[in-house]
Amino acid sequence: MRGKILLKALEILKDGVISQIDFFEAVLASGYGASMNKIDYEYRKCQRVSEFRKYNEEDLRKRRRRLQVFISKLKHDGLIKEVKNKLTISNAGRKKILDLKNNLPDRHYQTENQRGLVIISFDIPEKLRRKRNWLREVVKNLQFGMVHKSVWIGKVKIPHEFILDLELLKIIEFVEIFEIGKTGTLKKMENF
Repeated sequence: MRGKILLKALEILKDGVISQIDFFEAVLASGYGASMNKIDYEYRKCQRVSEFRKYNEEDLRKRRRRLQVFISKLKHDGLIKEVKNKLTISNAGRKKILDLKNNLPDRHYQTENQRGLVIISFDIPEKLRRKRNWLREVVKNLQFGMVHKSVWIGKVKIPHEFILDLELLKIIEFVEIFEIGKTGTLKKMENF
């Protein structure tokens, strides 16, 4: 309790001293023979500057605290780590950057024709719409023909990088790829 009273008393004295300093600064800034209105104007101006400084110091303290809390949360989530008193991004942080940027892999792959037909079928949930649209664009660029919005057919060898990207995007479980060696009843599809 005594500490609080002492703190309050010191703060009042500090504010009083600052007010006196502001007053003297206003008199000096007003110049010789200035009217009371001019001195009062300069005094208010000095007070605004003092309040602005006080506000900025308070704001700076709050910002530092928010930054400390934010860094602590990033460390707790494993997105950053401290190495030799320096903050560095972790592997999980790098992965999170990719997720946040929603960067999708390139839509163009090297194509290689083959004799047999390949059917790509997928059922990607609505919440992964961007990834589904990416897949449609890739399949179109691989020169597959659309049978249905989620069923495509073509005579192109599937690039290995494409499979790796499906895995990276975590949509491989929603995609089925079939290769047909003998067309049988699919003869009408051979023109794809």
